[in-house]
Amino acid sequence: MHFLSAVEVATLAGAVPDPYGTLVLLLAYGGLRWGKAAALRRGRCELLRSRIQIAESLAEVGGRLHFGPTKTYQRRTIVVPGFVRDLLVEHLAQYGDPDPQALVFTGSSGGPLRHSNFRGRIWLPALEAARLPEKVRIHDLRHTCAALLIAAGAHPKAIQAHLGHSSIVVTMDRYGHLFPDEMDRPRPAARRRPRRKSASNCGLCAASARWEGHRVPASRRESTF
Repeated sequence: MHFLSAVEVATLAGAVPDPYGTLVLLLAYGGLRWGKAAALRRGRCELLRSRIQIAESLAEVGGRLHFGPTKTYQRRTIVVPGFVRDLLVEHLAQYGDPDPQALVFTGSSGGPLRHSNFRGRIWLPALEAARLPEKVRIHDLRHTCAALLIAAGAHPKAIQAHLGHSSIVVTMDRYGHLFPDEMDRPRPAARRRPRRKSASNCGLCAASARWEGHRVPASRRESTF
C-alpha cells in the first residue's frame, strides 16, 4: 500500500497523456476502484452538484470484459472536489458521447478501458516520467484518497461512506494508522500562557501551538497491506 502526496498526484496526472489525466485525478480524489471508474457512465455524473453515482463495475476475466454490479451490490454517491468536477466537465465536452449510457472513459478505439492495457501503455510510463516508484499501483490512488481525506481532517465515518466500506472497522483497520494520535492533537490547556515563566513550560506551550495539521508522515507513506 502506497500513499502519494497531493503534489505527487498532480505530477503523475500531468505525466499521463490526454485524456487520462482526469481519470487519475478522479481515482485519487474520488477513491474509486479501477472497475468502477472504467464503468462510469455519463448519466451518472451529476456535475452541477459535484456528485457521481457509483452503481456498476467492469471486470476483466480471462481476457473478456464483464459489466456487473458493484462489489457490495449497492449504489452510492460521492462528492468530488470542484477542480475535479471542472475537469470532468471539460473532459465530457471534448471527448464524451452525449448518450447518458456512454462510458466517461474509453480506450483509444472507443471501447471500454482495459486495466492491463492502461497499466502497460499509460500508467508505467507516467510513473517513470513523474519519478515515482514502479511498484506504485493504480489501486494505490484509492489508498491515497483515504490519506488525503484524513489529512484534510475528514471524520472516519465520512471516509467510510466515501470509499464505500462495509463498516467503519474496515476503514480503521486499513487506515487507522494514518490518523493523528491523541498525543498529536492540540490541547487548549497546553496552549494557555503559563503563570510562571520557565523554559520547559514555554517550550511545551510553543510545541502545542505549532501543531502542523493533518500531514501524512513520511514514515507512514508505505504500508505492507
